[in-house]
Amino acid sequence: MHQKLISFSSCIECEIDLEFNMTHFYELNCSARTFAEGTEDNDFEGIVCPIEPRHRRAGRRVTDLHIDIVSKSIVDFSTTFIADVLITDKALNVLENAQLTGFIVKPVHIHKYRKGIDPAAVPKLWEFIVTGKGGHAHADSGIVVKSKCEACGRIRYSAYENGIIVDETTYDGSDFFTVTEYPKHILVNQRAKSVIEEHSLSNTQFIESSHLVWPEGVIKP
Repeated sequence: MHQKLISFSSCIECEIDLEFNMTHFYELNCSARTFAEGTEDNDFEGIVCPIEPRHRRAGRRVTDLHIDIVSKSIVDFSTTFIADVLITDKALNVLENAQLTGFIVKPVHIHKYRKGIDPAAVPKLWEFIVTGKGGHAHADSGIVVKSKCEACGRIRYSAYENGIIVDETTYDGSDFFTVTEYPKHILVNQRAKSVIEEHSLSNTQFIESSHLVWPEGVIKP
């Protein structure tokens, strides 16, 4: 009987090659520092369920983003309390010059500045809207549908148990994108991450999306 021997060093090399060739995706977190909050001028569509009154909720915003500036500390990426994303004109120029894909920007309307803030010191701001599509997260993420209302379309998903794993068969290839189950999580590929880090755009943190852990103290759906 003949036995085929595989060297230990060859196995290690194979693992290194597999790791090197993997596609890596990251969550872009820009909520650490906020300098603006939405105003009452923002208007949202209302969704009313004909069957279940508890499903009544706000839908998408139907106006441009209206904000108040509440801090002198202006950063390149930031969010409002309800997760609208703001970027500076500097950040927009960086993203456009690098020809990154998967987003659009819309005008931002500033109403008030907190006392002590010089309006001239606030750069031009844009609302950053992700348009790239990742489809449904890979099944290995552990996300399942917990409930679905056929009358109003409300879907509740479970928490992710193994991070958000991107299904590359449904991902559209954009540099910025979201998955269906968790659209508030901005995901990026290595290209977008490298551009943002190379230009030191402020208030941006990255974690590999498959390593995301459900926030401590937040009740799982």
